[in-house]
Amino acid sequence: MNFSIERPAALYGILFAIPAIIYSALVYKKTFSLLMKSAKNKNTKEYKSIKKRVASRVALRTLAWFMMVFAFAGISWGSVSTPAQKNGSSISMVFDISYSMTARDCPNNLTRLEAVESYALQLLDNTQGTPVSAVLAKGNGIIAVPLTEDTESIKSLISILSPKLMSSSGSNLGEGINAALRSFPKTISNAPVIWLFTDGEESDSALENAIGAALKRGVGVVIIGFGEERETEIYAGDGKTLVKTALRSEKIKEAVRAANKKNLGGLGFSFIKGASAQFVDATDFGSANKVLASIKSDDGDKTSMSYETQPVDRHLFFIALGIIFFTLSFFASEFSLRGVRETLALSLIAISLSSCSGEFNESKKILAAVWNWNQKQYTEAVANFTQSLDEAKSNGDETIKQYALYGLSATYLMQNENEAALEKMNELSGAAPNKIRFAAFYNSGIIAQRQGDYQKAAELFKNALLVDPTNVRAKINLELSYNQQAQRAKESERELNGAGEISQDESNLQKSVFNRIREKDRQQWKNTQQEQKNTSPLDY
Repeated sequence: MNFSIERPAALYGILFAIPAIIYSALVYKKTFSLLMKSAKNKNTKEYKSIKKRVASRVALRTLAWFMMVFAFAGISWGSVSTPAQKNGSSISMVFDISYSMTARDCPNNLTRLEAVESYALQLLDNTQGTPVSAVLAKGNGIIAVPLTEDTESIKSLISILSPKLMSSSGSNLGEGINAALRSFPKTISNAPVIWLFTDGEESDSALENAIGAALKRGVGVVIIGFGEERETEIYAGDGKTLVKTALRSEKIKEAVRAANKKNLGGLGFSFIKGASAQFVDATDFGSANKVLASIKSDDGDKTSMSYETQPVDRHLFFIALGIIFFTLSFFASEFSLRGVRETLALSLIAISLSSCSGEFNESKKILAAVWNWNQKQYTEAVANFTQSLDEAKSNGDETIKQYALYGLSATYLMQNENEAALEKMNELSGAAPNKIRFAAFYNSGIIAQRQGDYQKAAELFKNALLVDPTNVRAKINLELSYNQQAQRAKESERELNGAGEISQDESNLQKSVFNRIREKDRQQWKNTQQEQKNTSPLDY
């Protein structure tokens, strides 16, 4: 699996979730502490449910943030082969310059490196205008000349090929091919080909894997063998130790066959002509033409179709996950799971009642009414519940009738039509399912509270608890009804007692105030009369 991250630094964005989580935890802890102080029962299921919903929202939104960070980071894994038209070719010439290439067993008493020099120069003369790079396959392999159309620089390197160009020991042909792959740009517009000049002697067995890696990228590999298959003695790198060397053609052919087999087995087709691996013996007649054929089609056209293996970008996948987690956070926090369960239960009950076509139609009406009720489309819900009730009465279906009556009462209650809601609740049978009986008592108690009849409300909530003793909301409303009833009784008693106790004091106070006001008025009248006597009459 090819796993890569385009922007690894973006992953630090995950750290921003830490202060957000801490802040949310502090805010909700403070909120819960206030709620718990005001609640008499600190272990109620209601508060536990709220805690779970809040924790779910924080977790889901944290996951959503992680997904967005991963999407921006450009995470990709897997690979896919995509067709691409290639114009022309690019060549990477890989030269094995290990000490085994100094063996003098080539025609005209040439060393293998001398034969490589003559052979490679002739190939270059027939590749005018084709970009070429040069790689030295010794040790880890290096790119000696990057991809260029200046073949003179390549020729200058070929003329001085020697094991002394690199101090590292050993011959790692696989690393030479990997270096050649690095010399090609990732978005190259040419069909890339690797030419490996070697005798097949290598320090490890990495050749097969390296060829396979090249084929997966759509890069053809041609291995040109030099030397004789009969072993020859040479001095090793220390200049003292004699070792035997030969052209390991069978070893090379086996690596080529295995790589081609894996490539075809995985994809079912070869990429293009020349993009497969092949072995060519330099001493065979017409071997140079076989090598040159890897960069030309049969008709001489340099345009070809290649299949490139590219990593699969997963940013859309992470964006989709982020949106899903963010959406789920609203459902986890804003909607009561209990209400959802009750709605689903009612829907499943309605579906289970569909044993025949008539009952199925009634069940569909119930489902439609429940949906309308949850969408707050109360007019449509009343219409569907009423139609379902009429059909149930005509068919004698008592179960559907009970659910329709309860649905109508609940809908009327949401519309503040209390009398109509009570009327439908009173029509419910005592043999109705427990959930409906509990809801009927509970809703009737709510109506009684609205009307100020707290004694009746307490009786109704008591009856609801007899059906479902575990319901916390009914317990709370029962306690509230008792408190309201007691408070009203105290207020009435205070009004009655107050009127008799303060009547005499209030009478004396009123007399005193009245006398004071009358005295003030008399004094003001005397002052006015005195002023009129001292003033002469006006002359009109």
